[in-house]
Amino acid sequence: MQGKKPGGSSGGGRSGELQGDEAQRNKKKKKKVSCFSNIKIFLVSECALMLAQGTVGAYLVSVLTTLERRFNLQSADVGVIASSFEIGNLALILFVSYFGARGHRPRLIGCGGIVMALGALLSALPEFLTHQYKYEAGEIRWAAEGRDVCAANGSRGDQGPDPDLICRSRTATNMMYLLLIGAQVLLGIGATPVQPLGVSYIDDHVRRKDSSLYIGILFTMLVFGPACGFILGSFCTKIYVDAVFIDTMIPKVTKHLLSNPVFTCIILAACMEIAVVAGFAAFLGKYLEQQFNLTTSSANQLLGMTAIPCACLGIFLGGLLVKKLSLSALGAIRMAMLVNLVSTACYVSFLFLGCDTGPVAGVTVPYGNTSASGAALDPYSPCNKNCECQTDSFTPVCGADGITYLSACFAGCNSTNLTGCACLTTIPPENATVVPGKCPSPGCQEAFLTFLCVMCVCSMIGAMAQTPSVIILIRTVSPELKSYALGVLFLLLRLLGFIPPPLIFGAGIDSTCLFWSTFCGEKGACALYDNVAYRYLYVSIAITLKAFAFLLYTTTWQCLRKNYKRYIKNHEGGLTTSEFFASTLTLENLGRDPVPHQTHRTKFIYNLEDHEWCENMESVL
Repeated sequence: MQGKKPGGSSGGGRSGELQGDEAQRNKKKKKKVSCFSNIKIFLVSECALMLAQGTVGAYLVSVLTTLERRFNLQSADVGVIASSFEIGNLALILFVSYFGARGHRPRLIGCGGIVMALGALLSALPEFLTHQYKYEAGEIRWAAEGRDVCAANGSRGDQGPDPDLICRSRTATNMMYLLLIGAQVLLGIGATPVQPLGVSYIDDHVRRKDSSLYIGILFTMLVFGPACGFILGSFCTKIYVDAVFIDTMIPKVTKHLLSNPVFTCIILAACMEIAVVAGFAAFLGKYLEQQFNLTTSSANQLLGMTAIPCACLGIFLGGLLVKKLSLSALGAIRMAMLVNLVSTACYVSFLFLGCDTGPVAGVTVPYGNTSASGAALDPYSPCNKNCECQTDSFTPVCGADGITYLSACFAGCNSTNLTGCACLTTIPPENATVVPGKCPSPGCQEAFLTFLCVMCVCSMIGAMAQTPSVIILIRTVSPELKSYALGVLFLLLRLLGFIPPPLIFGAGIDSTCLFWSTFCGEKGACALYDNVAYRYLYVSIAITLKAFAFLLYTTTWQCLRKNYKRYIKNHEGGLTTSEFFASTLTLENLGRDPVPHQTHRTKFIYNLEDHEWCENMESVL
């Protein structure tokens, strides 16, 4: 008996030690939980990444006119650069949004941020690889002193520029153009996981009633980024220079989603809404320059300080209203329809807010402002035929006769102080002077102030439809396909909403050009636009897209009104099994799906349609 006691005592001691070790390990595991395992920390990080993405994209838009002059591009060429960001998204958006939901979403988003940073660095290379923009006689023709005045009696002599030196850099310029396109594609690839995985991750980890507010904050930051980009562009443009598409096979899951008319209509409506933003905003700075005779810096500054912050406020208010009013999907679509109507009315008012081109000698009116029928419109006239005027740039001047001339040279001015201009034939020779810039149009300043106010209202109200649209979309699909549905959304947004509009708007703008500059015998950038035709075409395209969006919203509303329970999942409230499982995910167990989740996923896929296809899909997954 005595021999057994020590043995029993020893066994009890070892058992106690084992329990103590296990307690220590459990304690250490609890201590290893990172302070970053919090949905609010993720929201802040996601907002920062979306802010950076928006800043880079808007900065490119803010320097589009500078790129036109720097590399002598047309508006259609610049539209290609603006659309290249979306091309990178197309290659990966569906795969990342579908398969990424089964991986570690925060890590995938972080990797995307790194790729975006590489693309941003690549977009800066053209400035360092191309030749410096210097004022050197014989190399850059427009830099020659006195170049914009008349060379009377051949006073320039043999000091003319060497065309070979000017055209020598043409090949390098084309290479920089392709490099800019490549950088935008890389930025698009990096941005692929940011929005679809971020939005779905937040919706999975917050209370259902708070989802709209969190998503509203997220998209507000996305639009606040362009404000920073335009303001940065405003400062930078004041500084002198140098101081593949996815496989055509989409899975049957996509067919399942697109067979839902509510899902399809709300996505197409969002595409039309975003197309207005992508096309209208891409050339809005240029529009302000042409319509209201603003400088590039002033246009960017006004956009960054007015329209963009108002759009941010609109997105936030949209998410807040959905939360405060507890809007159902039917209520949200009504809100989107109302917002669309008001913002469309604002765009209609833009048709009447602008300035005329005004008389331009040799372009809109003959020299001497003669009204004789059959008078030829030619920038070259007997008064400047010996001046060796060039059309490779546009430096307008306003004559004392109230007519705008393409340059002081075309006005026949033979002095650098812009006097003695022979083409001003309707006034005495001693008063024949010009001043830099276009001649002002009457009432133009008042029209600009009205336009700016309406633009702020339009930006704020139009942006209020974004969050309700996303909420409707994610409520029309089962929770298991939420990430993939958002991936389809962002794919179609880029395919229909971001890529075609800049091309369409750019081609439309080019069609209103009155006078093209020439460079090395080739057509260069547009020097002068027909402001009235420019305004009507530019605004009408936006109104047409808004009208299509309203029709799609109306179709969505009709479907929901007739059969709400058919199209909205889990409409009665409360958590289903799938949503309860999603709500228990944390940053710790993300990426390590337990067996029950795999079983549930299999059951859901079998419910789609074809059992054989489902088995093959499961083997792939």
